[in-house]
Amino acid sequence: MTSIAQEEYGMATPPRRPRTAHAGTPTPRREEPTPRKKAGRPKGPPSTIVNLRLPLELLARLDRSIDRLEIQTGLKAHRGMIARRALELFLEAHEAS
Repeated sequence: MTSIAQEEYGMATPPRRPRTAHAGTPTPRREEPTPRKKAGRPKGPPSTIVNLRLPLELLARLDRSIDRLEIQTGLKAHRGMIARRALELFLEAHEAS
């Protein structure tokens, strides 16, 4: 039962219907789920997402730099990784002076 105050302010929860199985209908068999890539925050220190707008030419330069780095080192890199490292180096250089 809900109180009148909850109904007046739209806070009442809708009634739940009991689930019943249909007679003679077999339960569908679940297939093995495909393995998924883990989502969420990466391991390491706490972090947050920062959105920023970049000129297309700067983004193209970043992508070319990433391509060169991957060819030189054989390691995979992505925009976020390079931008994080560049910001770290920039701040270290300016905090020291």
